Amino acid sequence: MSPATPLWRLEEAPELFLDSYVADGDRAVFLSLWGRDTAIHELMAKLTLPIAEGGWTGVTLQRDGQSVALQLDRERLAKRTTRTYRQTRFGSLLNLWLFDQRCQDPDRANRQCYAIFNECDSRQDKSAMLWSRLRDLAAFPLLDPWRPTVIQLLLEHGAIRMLDRTSERLSGVWIDLSLASVQDAIGQLIHSGDLAMQ
Repeated sequence: MSPATPLWRLEEAPELFLDSYVADGDRAVFLSLWGRDTAIHELMAKLTLPIAEGGWTGVTLQRDGQSVALQLDRERLAKRTTRTYRQTRFGSLLNLWLFDQRCQDPDRANRQCYAIFNECDSRQDKSAMLWSRLRDLAAFPLLDPWRPTVIQLLLEHGAIRMLDRTSERLSGVWIDLSLASVQDAIGQLIHSGDLAMQ
């Protein structure tokens, strides 16, 4: 976490801070939270408690008069923690990542996933990462020379959609290859020879 990174505060847990997020509409896809051990563990407990017992289904981010309400899909929520700073004046700080499991493990049965990109990493090849996800989800093999044509076709059919609710450091896309129109369009390009087999 860079000292220059503007932080969001959680309305439901003011002792927790967020440095980056990605959302799909009002659904949280990825959240990077910082806080002391006790605050992080309390948050994780709130996300597992039944709703009737005070469990949370969403969070509200606040910063500079802005407010962003995000829903959490508790069934798909994955968690990762790292103890990053042990010796601070506030005690030991943890970094918690909350994210939709489809960021890490594509839903191959429904041919859907998210891809999250770090805009601050100049070494990251977003096009290669996107193509790798598409090849992983496609119902048939995709050849590397087809990349520009297939990506353009998927954008036109709405099978690749940019996520517009992101923090400054991250971007993301939703990939949905379950659409029948997508499979038909790629099949037609193969049959017409526009996507050559060699």
